[in-house]
Amino acid sequence: MSRYRRLTEADAEALAERIGMTLTEGEAASAAAYSDSDAYADLESAPLDALCDFSGSGDAYEAPPRRPTSGGNPHNAWISRFDLVRPSADGLLSGVEVGVKDNICVRGAELTNASRGFEGFVPGANAAVVERLLDAGARLRGKTNLDEFAMGPTSESSAFGPVTNPHGAERVAGGSSGGSGAAVAAGAVDLALGSDTGGSVRIPASYCGVVGIKPTHGRVSKRGFVTQGDSLEEIGPMAIDVETAARGMEVIADPLASGERERFVDDLGRNLDGTRLGVIDRYADGFARDPVVEEFDATLDRLNSLGATIETIEVPELDHVGAAWWGIGPAEFAAAYLTNDVGLWRRRAGIPSLAKGFERVRRATSDDISAVPKEVILLGAHLLFDHGGYHYVRAQNLRAALTDVVDASLDEYDALVTPSTPTVAPELGAFGTEEMPPPNGALAPANVTGHPALSVPCGDVDGLPVGLQLVGPWYAEKDLLDVASTFERGD
Repeated sequence: MSRYRRLTEADAEALAERIGMTLTEGEAASAAAYSDSDAYADLESAPLDALCDFSGSGDAYEAPPRRPTSGGNPHNAWISRFDLVRPSADGLLSGVEVGVKDNICVRGAELTNASRGFEGFVPGANAAVVERLLDAGARLRGKTNLDEFAMGPTSESSAFGPVTNPHGAERVAGGSSGGSGAAVAAGAVDLALGSDTGGSVRIPASYCGVVGIKPTHGRVSKRGFVTQGDSLEEIGPMAIDVETAARGMEVIADPLASGERERFVDDLGRNLDGTRLGVIDRYADGFARDPVVEEFDATLDRLNSLGATIETIEVPELDHVGAAWWGIGPAEFAAAYLTNDVGLWRRRAGIPSLAKGFERVRRATSDDISAVPKEVILLGAHLLFDHGGYHYVRAQNLRAALTDVVDASLDEYDALVTPSTPTVAPELGAFGTEEMPPPNGALAPANVTGHPALSVPCGDVDGLPVGLQLVGPWYAEKDLLDVASTFERGD
């Protein structure tokens, strides 16, 4: 029996009132007649799993999904643990143990998005990136902890408790992909997936001393991923070293326009003679704290000794990045929330069970979702409904202008460089104090403009890691990995 129910006149009148539409006499009846279609029954019976081949039905849980015990989860990096493989697979990640951020679908494993509102939801299919990991021979070891709804820079807002930093038990791991960063830094896995909407891969990469990549916008499929701000965010790898990050990137990246898959691991590294790096001055002295600046300056000296030319540049237009991000992010998240994240206007396959799970979240009790996601959703709805989307359009136009500015800088330089974060990992509870600069200040520009960006460890302050950020032209992930690999090896 079909799930589809045709519109009634009463439905039409109620929906019109809900969306602010005025109906004249007879239009409700006309709309009801217009809704009488066999197309929706056909959609329900189409063999979509077979056509899309994302069911994951051939995978094997060698250890079933379960909540970890406190003794087996020392940094609270995991929300669930399991051991999942594709027995027939043999590829670039064979034998590599991988964690998956818990806002990405794994068939048969609970997806919580670090929220009680999602708790108990089990997707019926794998995300596209999970399919690629399994096809490449990866062994998936569980779902990693994060800020609730991926909204936060420290991973302290999770409904399942904060993630702590393997380099200091009283320090945050960074967010929102803190569980992935901590799991890699602690040696629990070699590779983990994170997502980055405003620095959420690169903050924990910097704080935890691992490599993290935010790919070019659209470079990696987000099918089966819980949206926060679709035009700002990307799924990216976090890894113990540059080569492992390159392996992860090669596996999860979409094919090029030619249909070929780009090779990120082949001939990794490059001679830096002639490489020009532009240091964005606004994110160094005066923004980053002095101990981080000292490590950053020493890093620039090492890059120079390896042959790179280092020049300081000014990009005053980046003052407006925050305005663009806040004009776009809340509006897109509110739109996703209000439409069950079904992917309106996105030309990509979806997972029906994920939309159903999101619908359940919308019907959750108030106590099941914390204040921060509600605040963001309400702000976005206010921008869309009470202001007619005016600020969103302004932000999109500003984004275009900022993208042109960064492109112009990258016409002169091979990469732009900054400290990844202005401080080392702060203590638990310190975020939001006046003494702490925004941890994503240097990172959000790449989310707004869509450029790829990479954080690589470059030193430490009293045993706490410091990260170096490299930002490159669109689709230049391989170039960034080459520079980072050469820097990591020191040759």
